[in-house]
Amino acid sequence: MPYSNTGQINQAGLQSSFNSSHKQKYFLLKPVSITQSYSNGASYAFHTEYRGQDPSCGLRDLAGSPGQVEKAVEAALRCGYKHIDCAAIYRNEVEVGEGIRKSGVPRSEIFITGKLWNTKHAPEDVEGALDKSLKDLGVEYLDLYLMHWPVAFKSGDDWFPIDSEGVFELADIDPATTYTAMEKLLQTGKVKAIGVSNFNKNRLDNLISKTTVVPAVNQIEVHPYFQQPEFFKYCQSKGIQIGEPRTVDDPLVAEIAKKIGLDIGQVLYSWGVQRGHVVLPKSVTPSRIESNLQVHKLPDDIFEQLNGMERNKRLHWQSHWGFDIFGEVGEAEVKRIAKEAGPANLKKFGK
Repeated sequence: MPYSNTGQINQAGLQSSFNSSHKQKYFLLKPVSITQSYSNGASYAFHTEYRGQDPSCGLRDLAGSPGQVEKAVEAALRCGYKHIDCAAIYRNEVEVGEGIRKSGVPRSEIFITGKLWNTKHAPEDVEGALDKSLKDLGVEYLDLYLMHWPVAFKSGDDWFPIDSEGVFELADIDPATTYTAMEKLLQTGKVKAIGVSNFNKNRLDNLISKTTVVPAVNQIEVHPYFQQPEFFKYCQSKGIQIGEPRTVDDPLVAEIAKKIGLDIGQVLYSWGVQRGHVVLPKSVTPSRIESNLQVHKLPDDIFEQLNGMERNKRLHWQSHWGFDIFGEVGEAEVKRIAKEAGPANLKKFGK
């Protein structure tokens, strides 16, 4: 059986305290030592010291016109963010790197997450994809490297490979095979921890049964409409940190925000942190970036109101890829959806 990471990100040496007036959440941070253990008993640890905001609140998924992302990252780090969530598919890692450098914040005080894209799942492509991200970001290592999705596309330079009918070209590569290649990166020093994204319980169980390092993190869809409490407990039992709560457009949230004097983003990100998640707001607007960092302790009645919004409603699907990612649609149906999406894919991704 694989061993879990001990001293998980945001769990080792981290204490939090809320003041009684429900103002900003402050974190009392100690140096964090994270150990990733293997089934053969070997282990290694790395040490990261955070001198500011807890990396449980980070900046993610940036999109904007040329120059906006760079300025957003610089502004975020200057106002106190310590976690930047990147991904190769966002295609802006050069700008992210420029923003990091211009911020003046030492690399040792920043937690950087990167993600492996679907076209690089072949074991021989994994390290090269990481090297490209490191070069673009201008850093020597990532604190955390995730498999972005549990689905492999055809290898190559096209981000979204499609056939002549516009149907996505998938590759028959077990996520565990890709993850095994990611495990080898730990020995290079280029990544400090590894994990996954968008994995459900069955896919996570399958991966853990075939590999030797339990994922440190699983980034999944979480919001008041889709809270996944049982899956959250399961991940906790394995020592797997959960991210990333998203916002929802709901009149009740707007009403709550007005009642307690916060904006909608602050309410939902505060709810996420209070539930024990890593929250990753996205914005390229400096004022919004700073506002999103104001995480508060919600009163118990407000917290329970948000918990009561559960609808078991997933808002983000990728069925048009032709792969039943969450095991909720069925293979025949996703293939139908993928074929139906072909003309739109040709228009969007065709050469």
